[in-house]
Amino acid sequence: MAESFDFECCLSEEARQRAAPGTMVSASGAPDDIVADLLVGQPANEALPLDQMVEAARNALPENYPALLYGRRKGSLELIDVVREKLRVLEGLKVDRDQIIITNGSGQAIDMVLRTFVNRDQIIALDHASFGALFVRRVSDHGAHVAWDAHGPQPDALDQLFATRQPAIFYTIPTFQNPMGNTITRARRLEVLEICHRHGVPVFEDDAYYELHYDGERPPSMYELDGGTGLVTRAGTFSKILGAGIRLGWILTSAPLTDRILPLKTDGGTSPFASALASEFMREHMEEQIARLQDIYRDRRDIMLAALDKHVGDLATWNRPNGGFFVWLTLRRPELLDDVMQRCEQSRVLVRSGAVFRVDGDGLGAIRLAFSHAPHEELRTGVRVLGEAIRASIAANR
Repeated sequence: MAESFDFECCLSEEARQRAAPGTMVSASGAPDDIVADLLVGQPANEALPLDQMVEAARNALPENYPALLYGRRKGSLELIDVVREKLRVLEGLKVDRDQIIITNGSGQAIDMVLRTFVNRDQIIALDHASFGALFVRRVSDHGAHVAWDAHGPQPDALDQLFATRQPAIFYTIPTFQNPMGNTITRARRLEVLEICHRHGVPVFEDDAYYELHYDGERPPSMYELDGGTGLVTRAGTFSKILGAGIRLGWILTSAPLTDRILPLKTDGGTSPFASALASEFMREHMEEQIARLQDIYRDRRDIMLAALDKHVGDLATWNRPNGGFFVWLTLRRPELLDDVMQRCEQSRVLVRSGAVFRVDGDGLGAIRLAFSHAPHEELRTGVRVLGEAIRASIAANR
């Protein structure tokens, strides 16, 4: 057998800087023998509208030859109009076609926007813990987390960061935040926008979970509150409505800025095939599907919260999210995080360490629990095992 080629010495700087393989494991890649998968924010199987998508394919594909050809760089006009209609129906927003770019999932949207504004040596400001940390590492050597309180990013901390370190952009997930589950209040959003305007720092609003609202307050988007000045660029996705496998997202910003972002889109046009199916489905089933998802995930959230009350109790604190996919749990003894994580892994319960959501790797003594994908009994079992792991860790570290 020929000697293996040593490719490691040939890797580019970018390849070396990216996170090691396996940092974010998809649910489909989880081991078969797990007890509970509370790891990834995948949709629930029963939330996936398979029958309606078959119907959409029957209606959208006959004689639709462009669906199997290269697409427009900005994306399908049909799907752009669906995004516009969704924004109008759900939020009362009126936007033009030339303000929207369709992307290969929201991940491409995040990557394109950050690369538009940020050089490798510039700072990206982001939430106290953020899914965005995974993307920050790809485009910059410097990330700065902003402390939150119950209302959102602390204004004094944001103001001081902007004044002293001059970040290139503020990346925030203001609604049903990932991983923390919290939502920035309307008043705090206005304060954040004022600070960003004053310091000339653009805002990137990642709004992947906006439609998944179960109860309580859901303020207007930061894009809407800003009034179209161009300060805020917003991204969304169809992954939570239709399923992550559809790989369709969107960017909403000012028309002139789309012209600066678009050259960083290197595909041959986001899938016209997927866009045709999504467009047909959304025109026929959008509001019905969103209402169905809200019921499914509200029940899952409540099951997880009840299990936490029963099995974890005063060993940790956690939030009660009014939307999204995640509960953010903080240990009373944060120094035990690594040990608790190891015990969960040994018991074949998958959970996510808070360290993933920090550019500095600080776990914050926190664990993100995804309630979206696991069946009901698996949620209960996973939380019970988590409680046992915390108790065992405390007993071993008195």
